[in-house]
Amino acid sequence: MRLKHVRFILGGLLGVMACTTSPLNPFLTYTEEYGVAGQQQQTAAGGAPSGGAAAATFRRDATISFRNNHTEAELNVSFVAWVDVSSIRSADQQDDLLASGFTQLTHSESLGTPFTLPVGTFVYNGGGVAGATRLVLGAAQATSGTGTAATATPTERTFVLPTPDAILAFIESPVSCESVAFYFSRDGEPLTAVPEGGGGTAPFGGSTSTGPFKTMAQVDVYQCSPFRPGVFFSPTGTGLTPNEFVEGQRIIFDFNPTPDANGYFGKVTIETPETATTP
Repeated sequence: MRLKHVRFILGGLLGVMACTTSPLNPFLTYTEEYGVAGQQQQTAAGGAPSGGAAAATFRRDATISFRNNHTEAELNVSFVAWVDVSSIRSADQQDDLLASGFTQLTHSESLGTPFTLPVGTFVYNGGGVAGATRLVLGAAQATSGTGTAATATPTERTFVLPTPDAILAFIESPVSCESVAFYFSRDGEPLTAVPEGGGGTAPFGGSTSTGPFKTMAQVDVYQCSPFRPGVFFSPTGTGLTPNEFVEGQRIIFDFNPTPDANGYFGKVTIETPETATTP
């Protein structure tokens, strides 16, 4: 599914490049199918405007953290982070992504119904479908109390990578907000279906108010109408919605054993570190 990268050249040299590189070069395959118009668009972030000198790096690094707050169970989730080809402004920026653990798709990949990643898309390479990275995080360490009243130090896994265009945390390729976003297990086996707080009276946001499997609808910032789960890069950095972020921010996914007042078991927090500046 992946292919060794061949550095590309923009503009008038594209024809020469086609004669001297492998016919499976993902950037050339992409441009043959979709054109190069996307490469010529001006952007407010992630590179220089058209006609200017392109930056050597793609974007400032984002910090992406996944935290299990369940003191009695493991967390099971995967994530995909990707960058559209049209977001790249130079070969140096492409090299920066590749050096940071991204690779390019050599054929299109579907992530359920809302997303199709075309040839040439940069994906953070975790080895799964469309570069998905699978995570199994052990139970959080309880510091006081027991059961649902316990406070805990979460088990956490953090990734630092150039700010992607989108991040999707999921278990089941999403086809609706009833698709599974994550689940809890013990010794590798999903927990049995027992009431998870609220006594059945909380306004749960999805189909599994009990048991281990939590839906896309039970992650607070995932969009159900129209269906668009995940969090997304904003090129302007203005008027941000809860599912948008800008360069250099920290995106935290918290996975909780009990829901909040609105029935959400998954919570996404987007923070700006002191060292990052918002465009």
